[in-house]
Amino acid sequence: MAGSDSLSGSWTGRFDYDNITHGTPVSFDAVLIETGSTLRGEIVEPNTFRPEATDTLLSVLTGTRSGSNVSFVKTYTDFEDTDHPHYEGQINATATRITGRWHFPSMSGIKGTFLLARTAEAAVRKKAAAAVEMVFED
Repeated sequence: MAGSDSLSGSWTGRFDYDNITHGTPVSFDAVLIETGSTLRGEIVEPNTFRPEATDTLLSVLTGTRSGSNVSFVKTYTDFEDTDHPHYEGQINATATRITGRWHFPSMSGIKGTFLLARTAEAAVRKKAAAAVEMVFED
């Protein structure tokens, strides 16, 4: 894996429910840090399902990457819960998009799809870094 394929950086995303009666699509922002095969990060999203919590929910992401596959667990920090959503996805060839599925292990009906995309600013930095790498390789 080349350095320019790192998932570290700023991302924007969206998760959808398979069954719309469980919720509408939710947009979120994420910061990922990739170290070796380990993924860590933070996610900020609007509160769409916990009336006792604040308007914005924060969560911590922990997981792994193996080639073009990622898997991670999102643990909300604003409330206690024993069940956390699990995500599994695929990274595109340029490491600018991740798409996949998510689910709650103990609630089989609560599941759906997700998409993560590098933010424009992060994509520009990634392209510039790749160009610098190419100059030094010649």
